[in-house]
Amino acid sequence: YSSRRWGLTLDTIVGLDVVLANGSFIHTTTTSYTDIFWALRGAADSIGIITTFYFQTQPAPSSVVNWVYEIPMTSPNVAAASFAHIQSFALNASVIDDRIGFGVTPSPSNFHISGTYHGDEATFKSKIAPEFLRNLPTPASTKIVTLSWLDSLEDMWGRPLPQPLSGYDAHDNFYAKSILVPESNPLSPSALLKYFTYIATNGSSTSGWFSELNLLGGPASRINNPPYPSAYSSRNSLWVLQHYATVPSTANGTTRPTIDFVNGLNDALGMGYGGYLNYVDPELSASQAHSVYYSRSVYERLVGIKRVVDPKGVFWNPQAVGV
Repeated sequence: YSSRRWGLTLDTIVGLDVVLANGSFIHTTTTSYTDIFWALRGAADSIGIITTFYFQTQPAPSSVVNWVYEIPMTSPNVAAASFAHIQSFALNASVIDDRIGFGVTPSPSNFHISGTYHGDEATFKSKIAPEFLRNLPTPASTKIVTLSWLDSLEDMWGRPLPQPLSGYDAHDNFYAKSILVPESNPLSPSALLKYFTYIATNGSSTSGWFSELNLLGGPASRINNPPYPSAYSSRNSLWVLQHYATVPSTANGTTRPTIDFVNGLNDALGMGYGGYLNYVDPELSASQAHSVYYSRSVYERLVGIKRVVDPKGVFWNPQAVGV
């Protein structure tokens, strides 16, 4: 949630050490190998192997307000109207600035809404919360707490932060899709109604899934105002949606209904949206992936760089640049 305040992780990168397809080893920055530095921040898997990342870090905040609302949704109409209000809130510069971030996780019966605020708890309770909750159903539960930076992270994660040097075992077998909703064309009432109707109708009969609608843009978002350009081209987005469902590794041919359910979540919102390239959709063809994840001008520039630094396609995957 702090990305709206500090930008995406790639926006904090100030240097990269990379091995190129010809075996050469270079250090890239905004002033050295600038085209490669631009391409690595958004399409590194097609360009080279990064061995070292150099980041501009931020001082840890002395405190963060973590907040959670569980809000019952009695019908798709209520859910659609509620999210329409949340979307209006997200664009309201009188209450939104870069200090606030949040996401909505809907289910057939409720919204789980969580976020952080890099300010004081009194201001959140007196100014931000009343406007956020206006026109929403009464929350079934509320949590607003002021925590240290690390405690805030652990509170959001729901457990101690793992720092394994070996034996990492957090794995899942899943299928996921994404949608990037532009600020210039927010989610419409009709699209929201169709989306929440789909969840209400199909969500209870499908297990192991979740949907997340996280705020990217809105007033003062650093995500949409990066410090320097990169190959990540989605700098006009209001929301990023992730649709995710776990598929048992022993499914033996039963994966198709789960995949169809996730596709249905995307389809319910209509066509024409971009996608978030870190939520890789393996069902997209190469040309579909290039169109969904990059603007035309960005992709054409990436192809040009790829031809120079990796003309034989050493760094390849089914959706790689140039495929």
